[in-house]
Amino acid sequence: MLEKILELVKDGKSIDEIADELSIPREEVEGALSVLESMGYVERVELGSSACESCPLKSICPGSCFRFKGKVYMVPEFRIDAQK
Repeated sequence: MLEKILELVKDGKSIDEIADELSIPREEVEGALSVLESMGYVERVELGSSACESCPLKSICPGSCFRFKGKVYMVPEFRIDAQK
């Protein structure tokens, strides 16, 4: 299950989209993301101007003025390169 969630994060899916696609509760996806974060496979993107510059969603996000109340995760580049 962790591998499938990691793959969906790589595809840019949100927590709700992952939960819907896998037919599991949102809380289960959040728990899996916490495990993946503790293992170093994903990083939580913090809000703020410096985080916005490195965010993979910056091309579609309105920026730091946008008050997002959820969590955004990304797969670090070194993990993607290591799997090739």
